[in-house]
Amino acid sequence: MRDHSPTRGRRVRASLVVLAGLVLVLAACSSGSSASEAPASQAPSSEAPASEAPSGTTVTMSSGAFGVDEITVPVGAVTFVNEAGVTHIIAEGENGSEVAAPRVQKVTISGGAQGEVLFTTPGDYHFTCLIHGSMNMEVHVQ
Repeated sequence: MRDHSPTRGRRVRASLVVLAGLVLVLAACSSGSSASEAPASQAPSSEAPASEAPSGTTVTMSSGAFGVDEITVPVGAVTFVNEAGVTHIIAEGENGSEVAAPRVQKVTISGGAQGEVLFTTPGDYHFTCLIHGSMNMEVHVQ
């Protein structure tokens, strides 16, 4: 015997509305840019100039170097992608030493993983790897 009560009909309609909302949310998410479409960082170069980059900038790291020496970004997040098999600890500082009063939080990034540094204040930031002291770069936040 089937349940034809008004309560069951409302439950079915409510479930359909929720399902339709989820479909719309998923469709909106899939039409936006994905992480793989994020702007790529510049290839390593001994003459890496400062680059203008949109919010959501990605900087790659190898086993002993950042993908760029210097970059200019708007206030917001910069994603560091570790393409090496070794861990990097990225911090505000120089030559493997963190500054006494960092303005941003350091981030530990395992090999093959990524981490994000959030810049909320414009200024010039020097970054280093606390494990690999020769890894240094400058981030200009506007």
